[in-house]
Amino acid sequence: MASTERAASHERMHDLAPAIAATRQIVPPPIPAIDSLFATIVEASFDLLDELGDLSLALYLHAPHDDQPQFFIRRPDLAHRSPTDTFRLMHTVTMLSNGRKPVAAFRHGDLDGHYVRTTGPLSDGLYVFGGIQRAEVARRITSVAQAFAHVLHQFHLDDESLTLADAPLISIEAVDSAMRVEATVMRDGEELVGSSTAADPDEAVARAVIDAIAPGYEFDEIRTLQLDSRSAVLAVLRDERRMLRLGLAISSGDLIRTAALATRRAIVDQPD
Repeated sequence: MASTERAASHERMHDLAPAIAATRQIVPPPIPAIDSLFATIVEASFDLLDELGDLSLALYLHAPHDDQPQFFIRRPDLAHRSPTDTFRLMHTVTMLSNGRKPVAAFRHGDLDGHYVRTTGPLSDGLYVFGGIQRAEVARRITSVAQAFAHVLHQFHLDDESLTLADAPLISIEAVDSAMRVEATVMRDGEELVGSSTAADPDEAVARAVIDAIAPGYEFDEIRTLQLDSRSAVLAVLRDERRMLRLGLAISSGDLIRTAALATRRAIVDQPD
């Protein structure tokens, strides 16, 4: 009897073998490059927040107006929390996401926390962090969270049909071993003109846009990343208070004007 059952079991496993082999060949669908870049920027924001303070709570909730929300959490590690604690944390996040104040303190159990709510043209965002004891550190973290949220909202502004209509007009002239750039920017119906000379064309473009609309800003860097058939340009600036300012533009067109648009976005419509 036992030998008969073993034989039957062996036959069932033999029948299942092709199905098991097939599952081993299944490869998860690749993450789109744009989504990967989005996650990378969120993780970069967590890295910078960690540098500013020893956080016991750090998460970000991103809610596109026409898509499902995305949730990112650096701390705490939910794998080491009970279902009840996780439920309480998610309940707190839900309550904060429905709050009306853009920046405020809150209490979660015995943890003092802060949240930063932001609204973009096509998405909303919520940074939540906790464990900060000093008010000055909390203010600096709030400023960094606002800067990153601003650029995360810009992911939804560009699509395949982007014509760079809002990008500054750029003219470039070679001067010895450098590039002289003149930028013309329309702002509030006024035509503003700035210029700059630098060895790197992207830097010259960014500095020209800064000269046109925000001479008090400082240039940090321009990063260009390839996204399948398009390119993403990230402008990293500092305002008059040395606060971080970020701008992003995604285009399949002129990279020079894309860099100019990213720089403009790093300056215009920033949170106070």
